[in-house]
Amino acid sequence: MDPAADPAYELLGLLGEELASGDVDNRLVAAVGDAPAQLVIPLVAESGEVAMINLCFLPEHDLPPVLQYIVALEYDVAPHALDTTARFLHLVNSSLPLTGFELGESVSAVVFRYLQPVSIQPLVTEVVVWPLSMIFHAVTRFSPLIAQACAGASLEDLVSGYGLAMAELYR
Repeated sequence: MDPAADPAYELLGLLGEELASGDVDNRLVAAVGDAPAQLVIPLVAESGEVAMINLCFLPEHDLPPVLQYIVALEYDVAPHALDTTARFLHLVNSSLPLTGFELGESVSAVVFRYLQPVSIQPLVTEVVVWPLSMIFHAVTRFSPLIAQACAGASLEDLVSGYGLAMAELYR
């Protein structure tokens, strides 16, 4: 499909321009095959670790249009760590204003996914910026602990690390 004829590409491009004017780095990617047009936004943690938010309109959802925010974490989940990782993700999700950590057992992967119905006439940038901010904080704050969970850390160690992360948040 010609990107110029894709309304989602155009809307994401306008959103990307507004985000860039506020110093939010992003890159617009045209639809390819079944993959819709996406706005790719890097998340850089204080440690320097980088993850990407892929923001797109879900195809076939237009009453209302639905944005999908997805961050694939690059951690392989050890087979023996599936149960503990799932329990830990549930614990983390229970404290977030915007839940979204998921464990895909068939591919042993952790993602953060959030779906948001939006109005596109106009698409209000602030309506998108708030979830971006919440996702940034959730992913950058809890990714190190999620990596430990995926590698097989004990639930006790993860809960202790979670407590420290939450104490730091309220400091």
